[in-house]
Amino acid sequence: MVSWKAAALLAAVLVALAVYALQSRPHPAAPPSTASLLPCDILGTVDIRIAGAAGRVVEAGRVAAGQEWRLVLPSPGPADGAALDGVLTAASQLRASDTLKAAPTGPALGLDPPRLTVSCTLARGRSYTLSIGGQNFDGSGDYARVSGDSRVLVIPSATVAKFEGILDQPPVRPSPSPSGSVSPSAIPSP
Repeated sequence: MVSWKAAALLAAVLVALAVYALQSRPHPAAPPSTASLLPCDILGTVDIRIAGAAGRVVEAGRVAAGQEWRLVLPSPGPADGAALDGVLTAASQLRASDTLKAAPTGPALGLDPPRLTVSCTLARGRSYTLSIGGQNFDGSGDYARVSGDSRVLVIPSATVAKFEGILDQPPVRPSPSPSGSVSPSAIPSP
C-alpha cells in the first residue's frame, strides 16, 4: 500500500512540474506595432514638405484640412490635390518592415545626412519628420529614422519611390485648356 504522505508528495511534485512547464514555455512575440511612422493622413494634414538631394524641395500647404492644396515650393501656385493625397495615403500607411538591432553610426546607412526627408504638419499643430537614407543590402527597403527616435528602421522602397516621384514631378495642378481652342500642335505648318 502507498502511504498518504508519499501520494501527497508525488502530487506536489507533479503540480510543481506543471507550473514550471507552463512558465518556461515560449511565449509568442508581441505583434509588431501597427502605428504609422508618419501619422499624416489626407484629412488632418495641412502642410507637407519633401526635400531631397541637390536642394530639390517640394512643399504644399493649405489653410485647413479639407481645403485646396497650394504649392509653396518649387514655385507657388495651385497644387494637384490627387497627387498629394496619394503621397499622404502612402505616408499614413507606412510601417517599418524591420528594425536594426545594432545600427552603425555615421554615414554608413546614408542617414547622416539623409538623402531624403519627408515632413508633415497636422491641423492640430503636431509635426513629424522622417529621414531616409540608403537602401538595405537587397534593395527591398531603405534605412529610415523618425525624428525623436534613435532606432534605425527599414521601410519599403516602393513608398520611398512615391516620395521621390513628387520631387521628380512636383504636383502642379494642370491648368484647364480653354474649350474650343485649337492646340498649337494641331495647326499644320506651312
